[in-house]
Amino acid sequence: MPRTLTDAAKVIAAIAVVAIHATSGAELHYAAHQEIASWDFVAVALNQWARFSVPLFLYLSGYGLAKSSASIRLAGYLQFLRQRVPGILVPYLFFASLALLPEFYGFLRQGKGELTAFLAIAWRKFYTGTADYHLYFLVILLQCYLLFPLWQELSRHATFYRFIVWLSLLLVTALLYRGSSEFLLAQMGLRHPGWHAAFAIYWLPYFMLGIAHAHQPPQNRHGILFALAVFLGFILVLWDYVRSAAENLPPDYYNHFSRPAVVFYTLSTIYWLHTFRNFSARWLDGVSQYARFTFTVYLIHPTLLRGWLAIFPQAHSLVMWLLTTATAFATSYALTLLVQKLAARQATTKVANQLARLFGLR
Repeated sequence: MPRTLTDAAKVIAAIAVVAIHATSGAELHYAAHQEIASWDFVAVALNQWARFSVPLFLYLSGYGLAKSSASIRLAGYLQFLRQRVPGILVPYLFFASLALLPEFYGFLRQGKGELTAFLAIAWRKFYTGTADYHLYFLVILLQCYLLFPLWQELSRHATFYRFIVWLSLLLVTALLYRGSSEFLLAQMGLRHPGWHAAFAIYWLPYFMLGIAHAHQPPQNRHGILFALAVFLGFILVLWDYVRSAAENLPPDYYNHFSRPAVVFYTLSTIYWLHTFRNFSARWLDGVSQYARFTFTVYLIHPTLLRGWLAIFPQAHSLVMWLLTTATAFATSYALTLLVQKLAARQATTKVANQLARLFGLR
């Protein structure tokens, strides 16, 4: 895939992630009333359309790393970690600490003796990625980066590696379908982890698939066929949601990324993107230039969403999505300009570098 296409895909995926979080209220409202002819159902459709976003981000991360990194031995591995890990770990610690500040203040008001209890809670939230609802993805990225050299080496054995990738994806789908209360896990007396940053269970196959495709020679695929598969995948995902809501299943099931419908939808999207090997257009170049803001958009959009909800508590989820998306990209752009101005002055270069790292600016 050309770089402009992968960058544009990141932008669309970032917008989709905002849609998932902004429309969660409408989802619950629809589940309670189940009115098809309503704006809530439109928001549900948007939410389910966006289900490809997080798996696609993992896929593009693996794909981009494999394209830009050579085979990594031990010495190269340590250098790789020094170069890559701080760019994720620093903003993660910063935003997780910000999210924990209100809780820290609450414990302080209860007395100094409660500090130990707060530290225990904070530690668990740090390593599980649950300080804020979107931070689990950064823990996933960190863990994927730690394992990247292993997959990069294994990908030299293309046939064996592809077998591992597809086996992992099948196991994830089979073991986690409808959660731990049903199907294979329950029959084996096992339960999957209750926190989303357990990447080896939920997310790793997409990252591995990205590495596999980075080393795979270009192949001719029929774009119309895969476009139809994407459309069918979306219909299946939406129908899965509607059916599950009608059965009063918990949202953790019918929103989950391990659903077979979501897996099919995501894979169709990935393979459809690969049909655009030689595609170029002015609009694609225009969209791709915003890819450098996507990581920052991901980091700051929950805070902006909460702010808009506080100002317009009665506004519909679709309005919240549009407002949050626009302000997240605008804020990322403004922060980039600020960092560039600070970097241009010798006295504030270090400040600029620290700001860029804290907010994940590229």
